[in-house]
Amino acid sequence: MTNKVKWFHQGMTGAPVLTNTWGSMTALLDACLVNGFNLQTVTSLTREGNMATATLNSGHGFMVDQVVLVAGCTQPEYNGEFTVTAVSSNTVSFTVSGEPVSPATTSGTITVKVAPLGFEIVFTGTNKRVYRSANPLSNRHYLRVDDSLPTGYTTTWAKFARVTIAEGMSDIDTFVGGRAPYDPSAPTKNEIPSGSGTTMLAGWFKWYYARYTYAENNGDNGNWSRSWVLIGDDRGFFLSNSSGFSGDWRVLHAFTDFDSYKAGDNYASYLIASERYQAVNYTGGSYPYNDAYSAQSQDTTGKICIRNYTQLGDHCRLGMLSLNDGNNQNISGRSANIPFPNGPDYSLILHPIYLRETNGGHLRGVLPGQFWIHQSQPYAHLSVIDNVLGYPGRKFLIVTLSSYSSEANSCGFAYDITGPWRP
Repeated sequence: MTNKVKWFHQGMTGAPVLTNTWGSMTALLDACLVNGFNLQTVTSLTREGNMATATLNSGHGFMVDQVVLVAGCTQPEYNGEFTVTAVSSNTVSFTVSGEPVSPATTSGTITVKVAPLGFEIVFTGTNKRVYRSANPLSNRHYLRVDDSLPTGYTTTWAKFARVTIAEGMSDIDTFVGGRAPYDPSAPTKNEIPSGSGTTMLAGWFKWYYARYTYAENNGDNGNWSRSWVLIGDDRGFFLSNSSGFSGDWRVLHAFTDFDSYKAGDNYASYLIASERYQAVNYTGGSYPYNDAYSAQSQDTTGKICIRNYTQLGDHCRLGMLSLNDGNNQNISGRSANIPFPNGPDYSLILHPIYLRETNGGHLRGVLPGQFWIHQSQPYAHLSVIDNVLGYPGRKFLIVTLSSYSSEANSCGFAYDITGPWRP
């Protein structure tokens, strides 16, 4: 198993395209979680010291700090996952262990591609998937993603995937044990639509990717590529994507194990989604700002795990708690209470994200890899920064999100792309 941190976005060569088509979200997840992308043939692979250099066709598109998967070499030291340290127009370099013969040999073809996170697809259907970490150290909870057209729903309306995390599943539609979200008075409200026409209820926890206003029946018919970024390891990931509303506005989604303070916590898995159980013509709120605000603030809307720390009962809401910098409406990356750069050390201030249970207020654990930003918009989207005070030797990817009604109010998080996030 590997616990390498990997990151992907829509601008990478060969990356999946998130557009106004049902199944677009599962195709993105298949590529990033399971299959990888941008498969290229290596014409030669040489080594000098511990530095290996693969020669490819020009315009290969690989990037420094990207994790690639090399396969097909007779020498096992050249095969596996490697973090790219240097690139040129037709080469990719990375460090290897041992002293394998140079150049590498093969009985077939040597290939390289962007490495996936290392999840598996347990069950599959038409635009539906059940994903699971293959790492035995994971909680190994199931993520059900239903990216199919809901029965009775009009295809030109907003597009979204309904998401559920589960303790167990026997097939793509059957849950075993606990799951979240879950309402015992309406057990299938997230998975099975109810009603008809513009008053139908088409799910509860959703990852939107084509939506123009708060009302779902005002769909986004544009076929352009949506902006998205996915960062994770083989035990979880964070996905920020736009849904096409008024430009490049991203909202945070996630499915990941978290580091629990409870020994032997069997339910330490976290789901973040846009929470909306309303008729498709409901116009309350102002999308996407309400979804984005919930995602990057201490609000508990759309933030959930299967059970609370007692390991009993139904789903449990977990807020993203952080250092209070003088504003009880903290929003990561948009607070002006701490200037940037911070005067005493001329630095960026990052802070771990604690998870706080709604009922009882107990601190359940810490999110891995994601950090709260306590300054207002310190860097542009997709900036890679290092030399952050308190985190020597680590690089961070800045991901900006939408908030309220203008770019001036954008916010976001910092993600550790050096890793590992966990032992």
